[in-house]
Amino acid sequence: MSWLSNYRKRMPNRPLWRLFAWQFMQQLAKLLLIVLYRAKHWGSETIPAEGPVLFLANHQSFYDPILLGIGSSKRHFYSLGRSTLYDKKWSAFMGNITNSIPVEQGAGDVKAMKKCIEVLKDGQALMLFPEGARTMTGEIEKFETGAMLIIKRARPRVVPVAIEGPYDIWPRGQKRPKFSGRMGIMYGEPIAAETLNAMPAEDAMEMLRQRVIEMRQEVAQRIER
Repeated sequence: MSWLSNYRKRMPNRPLWRLFAWQFMQQLAKLLLIVLYRAKHWGSETIPAEGPVLFLANHQSFYDPILLGIGSSKRHFYSLGRSTLYDKKWSAFMGNITNSIPVEQGAGDVKAMKKCIEVLKDGQALMLFPEGARTMTGEIEKFETGAMLIIKRARPRVVPVAIEGPYDIWPRGQKRPKFSGRMGIMYGEPIAAETLNAMPAEDAMEMLRQRVIEMRQEVAQRIER
């Protein structure tokens, strides 16, 4: 069936129950963010429908991965999660159905890096925060060059992503989120891996950072309208 073939493109080579589970969680998250924060998204039509895709986004809050999911229905992405989430059966189950890759924070986790490359080579989508951690100030910090190793090995199309709003709602150091405010997300035009690989790693990541900064400014203006 053509609709089923198209649906499988969202997460190729995976069982249907995984696709349905991810989609169900995505719709719940979308409802939550729209009701509480009037969340909006722009540019989702630019997301490649097939092939390996790497989303690179600024990191403001625990809400960021959920927000990124509201506009990416046509690509079910993998993301990194703390390995401690897998200590309990329930959280491990949730991590599995939301495509979380366990990573040891504060250490060069070679296993997690290899898994990121593996899922991209399998034609999946992956989401990373190249700042490495949530911002302390609300500003976009330096993009670390670790993502360039993944880009060189897996050659995905890279989609810059700008997030705005979650920092004011749930900043780092605050135990609980506010239940008011506004947030938005914008997906930029994809960039070929060859374009980035032709540049020094620092320059490539700074170019991506500047694009995210520009898009973030636009998102800030739009969510205030």
